[in-house]
Amino acid sequence: MYTDIHSHVIWGVDDGAETREETFRMLKEAVADGIGTIVCTPHVTPGVYKFPEQTFQEHFRDAEVYIQQEKLPLKLYQGAEILYTENTPRLLREGKVPTMAGTNYALIEFSPTDKREHIFDALQKVAGCGMIPIIAHMERYPAIGKIEQVEEMKSRFRAMVQINTRSLTKKIPLLRRGFFDKLFREGLVDYVATDTHAMEGRGTCMTAGIKALEDKYGEVTAKRIIKMAEGLVIHSSEFRIQN
Repeated sequence: MYTDIHSHVIWGVDDGAETREETFRMLKEAVADGIGTIVCTPHVTPGVYKFPEQTFQEHFRDAEVYIQQEKLPLKLYQGAEILYTENTPRLLREGKVPTMAGTNYALIEFSPTDKREHIFDALQKVAGCGMIPIIAHMERYPAIGKIEQVEEMKSRFRAMVQINTRSLTKKIPLLRRGFFDKLFREGLVDYVATDTHAMEGRGTCMTAGIKALEDKYGEVTAKRIIKMAEGLVIHSSEFRIQN
């Protein structure tokens, strides 16, 4: 069973699932798609929009109850997809922004229009909080288009790279295709995840994504990436992952 570290499956807190019923259907769909663990990562914009924490906790518990009632082979963890703002480092230090399954990994999102300098500065500040930044859907940022840039982010800021499984199952624009292939072939991708938002149009496609990963970049690469996601949540309630 796969581990999905990026999912908007909890209803009523962002632009993901809209209703309880949709969440429940998405949980069943995830199991059918080979997923056994989900880190629920609603959108959070620190210091700009107030995150509905109480609603998230209540709906998360309802989802866990449903899993138990239906006897689904599925485990949920809490996290967040954090759109970087100037408030992010401070709120991470204060423990007011959710990290990935309680670890010191933080899933960080940027705007597609953000410049390289802004992204590097953000990663430096997140790393300075003792966090390991995971760059959400790395394929979306035109400012980062060279392998040397990714290598620098990894060496300087311990940054990790996440790619959406749907990007593996569709054609990448020609201008980004070579970069996309090099990321995988040179071992620079750490995670693939569904970034699922809804039943229609943005479902899970984990199994299809992993198959495309194996077909395009080899079984060794696929196994390494699958293990990385598993490692993120193993014993997460007992200790914070160290570099």
